[in-house]
Amino acid sequence: MTTFGADTPAPAEDLLRELAPQVLGALLRRYGRFDECEDAVQEALLAAVVQWPADGVPAHPRSWLITVATRRLVDQWRADSARRNREVTAALMTQSHRTVAPAADSAEMTADDDTLTLLLLCCHPDLPEASRIALTLRAVGGLTTAEIARAFLVSEPTMAQRISRAKQQLGAAGARFEEPPPVESAGGDVLHVLYLIFNEGYTATSGPGLHRVELTAEAIRLTRVICRLLPDDGEVAGLLALMLLTDARRPARSGPDGSMIPLDEQDRTRWDADAIREGISLISRSLTAAKLGPYQLQAAIAAVHAEAPTSADTDWRQILALYLLLERTTPHAGRAPEPRGRHRHGARTAGWPGPARLSRV
Repeated sequence: MTTFGADTPAPAEDLLRELAPQVLGALLRRYGRFDECEDAVQEALLAAVVQWPADGVPAHPRSWLITVATRRLVDQWRADSARRNREVTAALMTQSHRTVAPAADSAEMTADDDTLTLLLLCCHPDLPEASRIALTLRAVGGLTTAEIARAFLVSEPTMAQRISRAKQQLGAAGARFEEPPPVESAGGDVLHVLYLIFNEGYTATSGPGLHRVELTAEAIRLTRVICRLLPDDGEVAGLLALMLLTDARRPARSGPDGSMIPLDEQDRTRWDADAIREGISLISRSLTAAKLGPYQLQAAIAAVHAEAPTSADTDWRQILALYLLLERTTPHAGRAPEPRGRHRHGARTAGWPGPARLSRV
């Protein structure tokens, strides 16, 4: 497993996390075997972690990673049984433009499409919810199996089995790495999975802490990717705004002993002003330029809270109007969710519809 540690410079670590899904997408597009391609990408990332700090980041890091991963894949095929040898032969017979990685500045690059397609593949509707989350964090988020296991408080072998089963289920379902569907098809399951990752990080369902910052940060990062790929999708912008406005309150949500502080008692000077400005800007543009959806409306509720200098100054009439509109738009979203359990800090934990409850904490 690739682990970014103290010896990996922060800029290189960020670059590797960004490039990992692009490289995996490039290999899947050509060879179509999730398990083998993902293993090859992990080996390429490990090679980068070892070589780049000493030799410097190559001029075209994406092409470098694709080349190394492809070599690992071909080496694996050559070392395997006759079945693997037949796959090598088939690969060599493929047209050259399908097997040679394009230059980093080539117009044929499809890095953005590959990232979106990989997200959609990981969020395949035939996969259980837990498997979608784990596979997304692994393949697109760049987290190691050990990191994902720690986040969800299960053993590494258990998480490895969950991810392995998810890959097998994708194969059994006939899921293929193909061109991304129309923009309007990219919402739904993908946004739901990204929100669930954020929700688990914002109010952890187990463990000693109220927050798991690595999960909220990863959910925001991946939603930024989708927002960049789909700049005209109002619900994507709404989800990113909702995450930013909600996460902005995190520094004031818990006391020194870890207990949760209700919204009306929080020290608002500790809220992240930059995240609030970005979130309000996103939702303001989205509300005027796109058809309203539940994420946008819930982000608007969060924005009203964020704009109030004190709890007493909150525009409750506007919040009520937004909740009523949310109830008409998505009937289940405005209701209090059934509890899935109680966190040690007393916060009710539940799956969707989480954003409506987030506005209160």
